[in-house]
Amino acid sequence: RHRRCNAKYLWKRIPVDVKTGCTELKQIWMVGQRMWQRDWAAVHVALNAEWSEDVSDIMAALKDNVRERAIKLISKAYSSLGLTVFASMTGLTLEEARQAAVGKGWTIDGTMVQPCKMDKDERMLDSDICLTEDQLYKLTQFVSFLEN
Repeated sequence: RHRRCNAKYLWKRIPVDVKTGCTELKQIWMVGQRMWQRDWAAVHVALNAEWSEDVSDIMAALKDNVRERAIKLISKAYSSLGLTVFASMTGLTLEEARQAAVGKGWTIDGTMVQPCKMDKDERMLDSDICLTEDQLYKLTQFVSFLEN
């Protein structure tokens, strides 16, 4: 959360001509805004942009991390949800969402998904919970580099 605040203040410090001159910078900021607003469906839409070679790996890793975190949160918070809701929360197509749910061992009944709680072993692997913010920090560093 602290790094999202830093990103917000960094954006305010960037000169207007730099903001208007770099479309990719605006796309990165759009991702940051959607994360700040916790609009995860919109985060995935923003992450689907075409990225330059400089940031494509970071954005792909961020997208994967946001998706995995959403799946973990869904498994904790929902006893059932619609397949379309699951797909939008994870940035997947309906078929990809169906396959992801089946891959996790979740039950699918028509258009309803019934997530299973993660077992203790899977939760132990959750040491990457801060990766999203770490990657946001890298983006902040990139934007800071562009600013200078």
